[in-house]
Amino acid sequence: MRARARPLEHAQRRQRVEDIAAMRALADPYRERADVYLGGAEVLGVDLITMVRSDLQLFGAAVLGMISLVLLGVFRRLRWVFLPLLCCAVSVGMTVGLFGLIGLKATVISANFIALQLVLTLAVVVHLIVQYREEAQADPGADQPALVTRTLRRKLGPCLYAGLTTSVGFASLTLTDIEPVRAFGWMMILAMTLSILSSLVLFPVVLLMTQRAPAQDDWPWVRALVDAMGDLATERRGLVLFVGGLLMIAAVIGTLRLDVENSFIDYFADDTRIHQELRFIDRQFGGSTPLDVVYRMPGGGPSSGNRVIRAETVQQLQRMQAVMEDQPAMGTVLSLVNFTELARALNNNRPLTETELTAVYWLLDESLRKNLVRSYFSESAGELRLSARIVDTTPGLDRADLLAALRAGFADQGLAEDDYQLTGLFVLYQDLLDRLVASQALTLGVVFVALGLAFALIFRSLRVALIALVPNLLSAFAVLGLMGWLGISLDFMTITIASVAMGIAVDDTIHYVHRFREQQQEGGDVDRAIRQSHRTVGTALVYTTLIIVCGFSLLAFSDFVPSVLFGLLSALAMLVALVTDLTLLPAMLRRWAPVSER
Repeated sequence: MRARARPLEHAQRRQRVEDIAAMRALADPYRERADVYLGGAEVLGVDLITMVRSDLQLFGAAVLGMISLVLLGVFRRLRWVFLPLLCCAVSVGMTVGLFGLIGLKATVISANFIALQLVLTLAVVVHLIVQYREEAQADPGADQPALVTRTLRRKLGPCLYAGLTTSVGFASLTLTDIEPVRAFGWMMILAMTLSILSSLVLFPVVLLMTQRAPAQDDWPWVRALVDAMGDLATERRGLVLFVGGLLMIAAVIGTLRLDVENSFIDYFADDTRIHQELRFIDRQFGGSTPLDVVYRMPGGGPSSGNRVIRAETVQQLQRMQAVMEDQPAMGTVLSLVNFTELARALNNNRPLTETELTAVYWLLDESLRKNLVRSYFSESAGELRLSARIVDTTPGLDRADLLAALRAGFADQGLAEDDYQLTGLFVLYQDLLDRLVASQALTLGVVFVALGLAFALIFRSLRVALIALVPNLLSAFAVLGLMGWLGISLDFMTITIASVAMGIAVDDTIHYVHRFREQQQEGGDVDRAIRQSHRTVGTALVYTTLIIVCGFSLLAFSDFVPSVLFGLLSALAMLVALVTDLTLLPAMLRRWAPVSER
């Protein structure tokens, strides 16, 4: 049945887009002489999809170009530009094709899965490139097959472990009861699997088809940076641990300050047409976000006899409408009360009796009764509807408080919660955000427990697992905490930032700890192991961070505010993961790792 309905849904969606485009085309010739605005949920949905699609096309190309330039600047070889982009293109292409085959659809929540997959694929390929260059520099006489074999032997385990732990993190999203979040979890598990497989297959295959790359030294500033971070971790360990503790406390406090207050208008830059249309309608026509209250009439419906509505029901409806109109953010409120007030004005300011109301109702023309009155009254169901619109631009608007105030006001009028129902886009949006935040809190707790267990199995040491978990905790809470301190509200797109930070930090942590343990097994003191890990894995982390930060920062120029926040906060997550994995992680390993690890 669902498969048969899908073509109809696509056709309806296309028709909606065409209709709105036709209306805009009709209005365009008059814009020089008048202000013409379109509004409503359908227009908002179409404009939102159009803007997201435009951003994907425009900024996707810009980000791709920036990543290519940075890859060329970092590695100074065209092959090291072509190979990462090839792996990214193949993995994303396979993922999108697979999603199409199994019917997984991108939503507002999962719209950034391609960006996430690019980050994770680039991280894998950059680690492989840095390891290959290290092998080439260590053995100038080795041929290409030998270098590729050594590279895979050193990096196969860490890459698979990183993919496994990242997938475990995203798998926690499948525990929620919110379908788009659960689908996002499955999408990222599949995307991560394809990224790892395509990178580990394409990288050696393409290299074996080419000549051996000449040995290259890393940029001096990169070597200086990782050495400085290594010295900080070994020589200023106490300071690093103290600052890390302070940052964790500040991040947790900031996270507790997060809220979910947001509006559709805030999604768009002030100078965009959709923002101006929504703002005009919101301020000049009594609000923009629908809120309905459905009241169940006592004694109404088929059992009410010949009377359509009782006088006490009209009075109760008047009190309910008064409660709604008392709210500062409430715009226009319409209900059967407006009709009774009009009838009263026409009746010399005398209210109509129950009999008169019934007579007027049945004397109305059938089309008028059906298309107008029954929008607010159903005699068969015994229900009345109060239709309102919320003024989203109200300063200091708190949607949760507004709903609570309505419930409290109705309770003061003697109504139980079973007597009415709050519904509409306003309630739906707020409920989804509340559930999303609760789901995020649950999944974050589950993911860090799962990561701790995965680290314990991979490193075969509970102490090392707990140490490795700290940078991931700090990276996720640092981004969420900054949002809380800056007053950036959670919405359907920024809610995935914690997953981004976690995915990035987990990848960095796995590679660093794995290399640190390798250096320990080769002999030498812990400080030497830290310095060597910094000069190998640390270099790859710096390159990955530089590439992704430069690419994602371009999203700051988008007109779609959630895309701006996603780009900047993802860049911040990369920087936090880099700093914590090259300072806090080695400092903790030096201080608390088991003797066999040090």
